[in-house]
Amino acid sequence: MVYLSKKDTDKILKELSKSSNKEIKRIIKEIKSPEEKIVYIRGLPQIKKLLKRAFKERRKVKMRYYSYHSDENTTRIIDIYDIHQDCIIAYCHLRKDERVFRIDRINSVAILDEKYSIPKGWEPENIILDK
Repeated sequence: MVYLSKKDTDKILKELSKSSNKEIKRIIKEIKSPEEKIVYIRGLPQIKKLLKRAFKERRKVKMRYYSYHSDENTTRIIDIYDIHQDCIIAYCHLRKDERVFRIDRINSVAILDEKYSIPKGWEPENIILDK
């Protein structure tokens, strides 16, 4: 991996900003924007509230989740497709598949700026019928 000085980075960004390529412009904007600190929420009532908000706004969620079967905590980014009192159905980017997550096994959660959309024709029964 190459590490650049601030001076070299600024010089490269200046040259690249002359490009009309939209992807290059997007990357430059991302580099120049200050990194946002993700705020994690803990505690079951606060986690439920944040999950409902994320679902309503269709925003991705980053969470620490305890898996009973593997007895480990994993960090996952999910798109919530449906939410119930004690569980959520979501697309898990780690597993690249739909999963059911028990809310009481979520240790901490943060709402991300990135939006998502639920696939057309998706129904809660799909997760059961497709497996």
